[in-house]
Amino acid sequence: MKDKTDLSQYSKLCQKCVRNCRQNKAVTVISCPRYMPAPVQMTIPLKFGRGRPKKPKPLIDL
Repeated sequence: MKDKTDLSQYSKLCQKCVRNCRQNKAVTVISCPRYMPAPVQMTIPLKFGRGRPKKPKPLIDL
C-alpha cells in the first residue's frame, strides 16, 4: 500500500517508484537500477441508459 507521505519533495523518477530509497528533488535522477514502477489503478467508466428500463412484455401462450 502506498504510504501517505508528500511525494512532491522527491525526484520525478522516485515519485513513480515503489521502493523507499528516494532521492531529493534537487538531485537529477536519469535512471535507477532499482526502479520498480508503481501499479496504475485503471478505472472503467460506467454507462447507464436513459431513464428506467422497460418492463418485458408477457409471453402469450395459445
